[in-house]
Amino acid sequence: MFKCLKVIILLLILAALVFFVHPFLLDKAGRILYQKDELKPADVIVILAGDEKERVEYGVYLYRDDWAKKDRIIMSGGPLVWKYSWASLMKEHAEYLGIPGKNILLEDKSRNTEENAKYTKEIFQKRGYKSLILVTSPYHSKRAFTIFRKVMGNDIKIISAPVEKSWFTFEDWWKRRRDRSMVLNEYSKFLWLWIFGVK
Repeated sequence: MFKCLKVIILLLILAALVFFVHPFLLDKAGRILYQKDELKPADVIVILAGDEKERVEYGVYLYRDDWAKKDRIIMSGGPLVWKYSWASLMKEHAEYLGIPGKNILLEDKSRNTEENAKYTKEIFQKRGYKSLILVTSPYHSKRAFTIFRKVMGNDIKIISAPVEKSWFTFEDWWKRRRDRSMVLNEYSKFLWLWIFGVK
């Protein structure tokens, strides 16, 4: 009887610990996905496809603030529908926001983050660029940086600049379905990256 009571008390203590500590642990688990570097001028700004508008708008903001030394933005995102690619639609959006089309380069072949990096590297090799500011969503920033670092190599300077005012926030992310989906999806892709690496 006494042993049984001890087990029940121990289980109640463990349950209380999980209940009170889990928000802290979940918050830390979400923030592991975040990579933000000190902003410094780079040759170009690279904006990755994958959202409705905030990545383009933040990239345009950085461009207008003169962070791109070579006066160029690279839109990175492949086929979408019919003749349109993510990159072409992102370019239209940036032009609507006042960026001259001649200052926007398209990487329009990629279908995932690894290909974003691979095909962007081809543009860098052609044009002799040596540094980039990488714009993506907060939850995608660590994985995108990791992949770009592996694909680009050590000769290219990469500055991670995730969108600052995003629909996604790490605070209490587990309480919102869309945010939960993004975090769990990123963890599954990180697991894949860990197992199989970058080709």
